[in-house]
Amino acid sequence: MNDLETKVNDYINNELLNFNNIHTNPLEGANLKNKILNRLFSRKWSRKAQFEDAKKFTEKKVDTVLNNNYNFLFCFCFGGYKHFWTPTYPEPDWAEIFTIKYLMEYILPIAETQSKRTILEFESEEVALTYMNNTPQEGMDKYNLAFRKLIDFVNNKNKYPIDLSFVLARDFYDKDELLKKMYEYLPEVQQRFNSLPDEEKKIRLRRAETNIMWNGKEDLTNISDEERRKFIYDSRTLNESFLDIDYELRGKEYFEQENLIPLLGSFGLGAGGEAWLHLASNKSSMVDFWAGIGILEIREDKIIEKTISKKQFDQIKDKLVKVYIDNELCNISSNYSWIYVYEGKLPF
Repeated sequence: MNDLETKVNDYINNELLNFNNIHTNPLEGANLKNKILNRLFSRKWSRKAQFEDAKKFTEKKVDTVLNNNYNFLFCFCFGGYKHFWTPTYPEPDWAEIFTIKYLMEYILPIAETQSKRTILEFESEEVALTYMNNTPQEGMDKYNLAFRKLIDFVNNKNKYPIDLSFVLARDFYDKDELLKKMYEYLPEVQQRFNSLPDEEKKIRLRRAETNIMWNGKEDLTNISDEERRKFIYDSRTLNESFLDIDYELRGKEYFEQENLIPLLGSFGLGAGGEAWLHLASNKSSMVDFWAGIGILEIREDKIIEKTISKKQFDQIKDKLVKVYIDNELCNISSNYSWIYVYEGKLPF
């Protein structure tokens, strides 16, 4: 190995994949409740202030857990797929590992104050994506299979009072019932969407467009501009219909569990994410792990974990070095046999 390969392999195996080397500062506050809330609301973990609705909602949950001696159940809600733009599609890459460890560090001081083990649950909502975004189901199946193996891997290594788990939204109800209700409810959602200010509609539609795989389940690359605009509109409104119907079908059974505190990635900063806590994806990135790719930024004195977007990747791809790694995750996905490295300070 050359010096770079040695440095990267050493970091991955001895630092990143060591799930028992998390060092945290003591919780700060006048009492246990305040200490926990200060940790959960700290901008260190979210980069931006939490919405007031999310803070009120979370405070009620913390009160319930502490007053009833429940264990904490932190639920990270995400898409359950890898974005098709990434070179690592359709399976997880190092971005997922960065976030898993980041979230463990986030909740560890809270977990250590409790007599019962804390649960960190990842909740995949890929059940209707093939209809919304033209994403092939087989790609999402591969992703979820590999992600579940990652969770098992971390649980086997982790000695902290935290148990990781992984659930699929599709396992809570009949998919056909979900789709039927989604399309029945769609006209009402479209009416609501159409009443939004023009700028808000543009923001939501632009966001929807980035997730559509035009050459996915069906080949939509040659449709007309009008058909394209309609598909983007349908994608956005179907997504909003799904969120409402999904909650209707399993809200009481799942999201309204008394000890469950939902967590969102940076997409929680967008419309509809005001009621739940949002978090960065790691110490140096806001790009959600399923929407980006994990790389290492290597400076002379330190190694920085980064999850980057397509725009960022395109900006630096000619300067990235592909470094091969020998580690225990290679049997989960070939994506873990290598990592992109950027030497020097990133331009963003």
